[in-house]
Amino acid sequence: MSFPTSPLHVIIACGGTGGHLFPGIAVGETLSARGHDVTLLISEKKIDSLAASGHADLHFEKMPFQAMPRPWSPKMLPFLIGLWKGLHQCRALIKKHNATVVLGMGGFTSLIPLVAGRKEKCKTLIHESNAIPGKSNKLNARFCNIVLCGLEACKPLFQKNPDVRVVGTPVRTSMTRPVTEDAHAFFKLDKKRKTLLIMGGSQGARGINRAVGTALRELFERGIQILHITGPGDYQEVRDAYSKFDDMPHTVVAFCHQMELAYAVADLALARSGASTLTELAYFGVPSLLVPYPFAAEDHQTRNAEIFAKAGAAKLMPESSLNASTLVEAVMAVFTDKKKAGAMQTAAKKLAVRDSALRIAKIVEEA
Repeated sequence: MSFPTSPLHVIIACGGTGGHLFPGIAVGETLSARGHDVTLLISEKKIDSLAASGHADLHFEKMPFQAMPRPWSPKMLPFLIGLWKGLHQCRALIKKHNATVVLGMGGFTSLIPLVAGRKEKCKTLIHESNAIPGKSNKLNARFCNIVLCGLEACKPLFQKNPDVRVVGTPVRTSMTRPVTEDAHAFFKLDKKRKTLLIMGGSQGARGINRAVGTALRELFERGIQILHITGPGDYQEVRDAYSKFDDMPHTVVAFCHQMELAYAVADLALARSGASTLTELAYFGVPSLLVPYPFAAEDHQTRNAEIFAKAGAAKLMPESSLNASTLVEAVMAVFTDKKKAGAMQTAAKKLAVRDSALRIAKIVEEA
């Protein structure tokens, strides 16, 4: 692998949700391995700090950004103050490190760093991992140098930028290494049982968590074991639901820093359909039941899920239809049909772009 002779300093604006943060971390790790300096800008949200704590080798900077409130909301003044402070902090960081490239991974943490980058004459790039671009990326696409898309379906939606490329969505470097640890032993699960992995993304999924709570008895009676990643906000409520079945094989955690082990034990996943989650499910070839977050901007999670469902990698289950009966039926339809499970696994793997982080790193170098 040939590396460039002149190291760069790259600012990567990510954070706010795992769907922006984890792909940003993956690109940061790849650029760092190729000899560059990287600063990752994250929000002050707890989930950002929690995820960043597992990557001591990377440099993170917290920024005073928050999602844009409604025009007459009392949160508007703090929002505007955060923008003003953030713009000055970003410009100072760019000057301090002599940064030449700013990469925005989408979401509210990307807008101001990209504005600062343009003001400081940096090359600016954005990455959109979803099938439908978010508001920040729609705005920034008009002014940045290069637009990067995770999915082919998103490319036609960036017609106002002349340089749009489909590169996939990166998976964290730690997840691309061969799994050498006994994943079942790590989670205290039985290798002989089918494992249902339940997760709601970095922010949890209350609708999924509560539906699962009503289905636990029947799932356990059918011999299924569960690894449930609840998200920090719902942990205690979910833990209480499982406490009635302490004699049944299961593990409940609020957050998992070693997701490669979670995917290694999973025979089937019940999950939201954020882009980062789908990228990881594809990379590991895990069949899935996808429950899109019903309030996602422009319902982009449904569009994401439709792509996986159409490919045969997943079953789309709207949250409004999710209950104990439909959940158990969907789970057993996969666990009792080896041919169906195998076909879903194969279809998921075909959707993976395994070198996405490297593709983006090389485009950053070219820029």
